[in-house]
Amino acid sequence: MLAVFKNNCNRLWEEKMYLVISLILMIAAISAAILLTTRIETKGNIALVVPNQQVLSEHESALMANPYFNVTVLDVAPTTSALVQSRYDAVITITADGTDAITTIKNPAFKTMVETALANPTGFVPDTSQARQTGTNILGFMMMFLLIQGVLYARFFAEDKETHLIRRIAMSPIPFIHYILGQGMFIFFMIAVPSFLVLGAAALIGIEIGFSLPLYAGLIGILALLSTAFALFLNSFFDVADTANMLGSAIIILTSILAGSFYSLSKEATLFDKLLHLLPQKDFINFVNALEKSDLSQSTYYQLVYVVVLSGVFLAIAIVNTRKDYRYR
Repeated sequence: MLAVFKNNCNRLWEEKMYLVISLILMIAAISAAILLTTRIETKGNIALVVPNQQVLSEHESALMANPYFNVTVLDVAPTTSALVQSRYDAVITITADGTDAITTIKNPAFKTMVETALANPTGFVPDTSQARQTGTNILGFMMMFLLIQGVLYARFFAEDKETHLIRRIAMSPIPFIHYILGQGMFIFFMIAVPSFLVLGAAALIGIEIGFSLPLYAGLIGILALLSTAFALFLNSFFDVADTANMLGSAIIILTSILAGSFYSLSKEATLFDKLLHLLPQKDFINFVNALEKSDLSQSTYYQLVYVVVLSGVFLAIAIVNTRKDYRYR
């Protein structure tokens, strides 16, 4: 196994650009996650209709200064189509007697939030209990890139198949299982170590990263395991490196977006949301989110177990399928 690992390290050193690009993408992902977490999220675009140049009340003036809303003052109320097109999320109209009438096509919860903000605009702070925190955002942004790196670093395994080097290895005294595990160890190491070092550097310079470094080590290790297993699984079915690379990258990008790697596509208990839980990325990010909010339950532990078990299944299929295709000792 160590011989395969060292050989792949030498091959990677000759193509250092792959490593440089991976580090740049990882730093960019972590930076974006930290930036988006600390940025104030706008909760809505409000049209404030002030007919006949009426004087704004103290509450209405304070609402315009609230950082959670973009308030636009209009003389005439916008049409319903403006609400449908999401140009405005709500319309607040000042009536002749000075009271406020709120119009929105969003759900009642949003209207209640606007009413609360209008009643106390200075002290209004939106409910962030459902919002992702720093650690979840960082791992969510990292997840897709870590999974893609697995496909990237598995190219040496794919090249060995493409050049038929793996056939000669299968006929050598080296146990074939050692070769495959050596490939897996190399992929795992190249995914987990650089990403952990980037997070460690961020923590050392005082950046808030959400989780402790030991926790990150474990969580990154699980992602690296999934990435490694999926990459070997996919490459075990193809003899051309580019085919597995392109297909794997496409699958990872699509499923990561659907699973809510960057933001959740479904927050309700719908059939679509239940189907999304078949994706390991969805279960992983749900576990991380619950862990950061100290809201772990038996179901969230099962989600983590599902990710680990699925990784084991991918790895087992990769080993069996590859051994079936070649003579081995």
